[in-house]
Amino acid sequence: MSASRSHTSIRSNRRISRGTNRASSVPEWYGCGCRPVLRWSTTEANPNKPFFGCPNYNVSGKMWCGLFVWADIGKEDIGGRVTATKNVDELKVNLAWRIGKLEAEVRTHKLYMLLLALFTMFVVVFMLVFKV
Repeated sequence: MSASRSHTSIRSNRRISRGTNRASSVPEWYGCGCRPVLRWSTTEANPNKPFFGCPNYNVSGKMWCGLFVWADIGKEDIGGRVTATKNVDELKVNLAWRIGKLEAEVRTHKLYMLLLALFTMFVVVFMLVFKV
């Protein structure tokens, strides 16, 4: 039993280092903003083989992100899921920071537009009063 356990441990460590565990490499959310869906292959080469794919594949008017990953039906590697979760968390933080930066930029532009409108009104009133 201990030999079996060490063999499994070595195998799972190898998967983590190479990053080849397909099931754990499937992100919870993907580039198109949708969750991957589990489907089954209908090809002769891989009949009824499960895979994860983009739900927008072959849907007109929707962006397909290109996600295609064969599903591992065996034991999953927790390490890969943690890495994928960290990547998603980093992406969320990065997007939140970028959105905050854009919101601040919009506020600045609104202030500039207000100041420009006030200056233009001041010039027009000055020209009308003094008939320049």
